[in-house]
Amino acid sequence: MNCPKCAEIMDEVTENGITIDRCRGCGGMWFDLFEAEDMLETVDVRTVDTGNVLKGIKMDKIRDIKCPKCNIEMQTATDREDPALQFEVCTSCHGYFLDAGELKDMDNVTAAESLLETLVHKGKMFGEAFKSMHYRQD
Repeated sequence: MNCPKCAEIMDEVTENGITIDRCRGCGGMWFDLFEAEDMLETVDVRTVDTGNVLKGIKMDKIRDIKCPKCNIEMQTATDREDPALQFEVCTSCHGYFLDAGELKDMDNVTAAESLLETLVHKGKMFGEAFKSMHYRQD
């Protein structure tokens, strides 16, 4: 498979049983449906998203690309957790292309959300404990 952005060859990369395609030139990555989500849950994404982030930012400006599998125009989508993160999606095979650094960005958002949920939960627990300690019955 060739990269839809820079036309270089994409190599298959397998981590924890999940195989994706990563570009030799720009470091962009092709994911079939749900592969990125599976990687975010089971893999240290730094071992997969190894491309140059600055090159990824430059390549992110290229939007008019064709799906490397279906050869149809891909659409721009945004990550629901981080609307500033944009990537390309195929409306036919539902695969998507992430530029170098974007999988790490998705992982950082996921980690931050997890931390925030933990803090909120602990805050609620503290609030309940505080109320029970200071509640007086007359």
